[in-house]
Amino acid sequence: MFKNMNVLNLWTDRRAAVSVEFVLISIALIFFIFFLTDLVIRQATIGKLDRVSYSVAGILRERIQLYDARETLSQQDVDATAELAKKILTDMNSTIDLSQMSLHVEEMHFEDPIRLGDDRKQIKLYKTWDSGSAGQCTPPQPLNEQQQLTPRGSYGRWVPLYQVTVCLPTFSWFTRLTSTEETPLMSSFAIVMLR
Repeated sequence: MFKNMNVLNLWTDRRAAVSVEFVLISIALIFFIFFLTDLVIRQATIGKLDRVSYSVAGILRERIQLYDARETLSQQDVDATAELAKKILTDMNSTIDLSQMSLHVEEMHFEDPIRLGDDRKQIKLYKTWDSGSAGQCTPPQPLNEQQQLTPRGSYGRWVPLYQVTVCLPTFSWFTRLTSTEETPLMSSFAIVMLR
């Protein structure tokens, strides 16, 4: 009824070896395809965040056309921009969960060099605004550390800058395995000048 099997027979018997190898290779391939798909979805979401951050930053820079030439921001402006960002992301992907999306906006204005009497860049106003999950969404480098980006405008003054950072919690297993953060965020930022 039972065939006498010893350890030597188990190592040398090649029956069903192909089946065992197929199962092991299939498991490895399934994990590889799963992580590759996860990585592609993550990169596609970051691309969408890039488009959204640049679009809403472009709207914020249109101070003359859209905000009655008022150069400084208000919390109402930032909240309206966050709602617009959610609307744009929903249009791109109707199944995306935006309940934890957050927006961080920075503005930086400079003293008038004509009034100062020299060409120094002296910050007159630097302010940050948050909408959504406050405190989690931060840019890689704060705007006040990037003063070199502002050009001199046609009227001789330093042009104000705005930085918009859009953050969304990640649902990527790849990011969760490779990140040291408790809840890793996908983020994108855009820096624009006042127009």
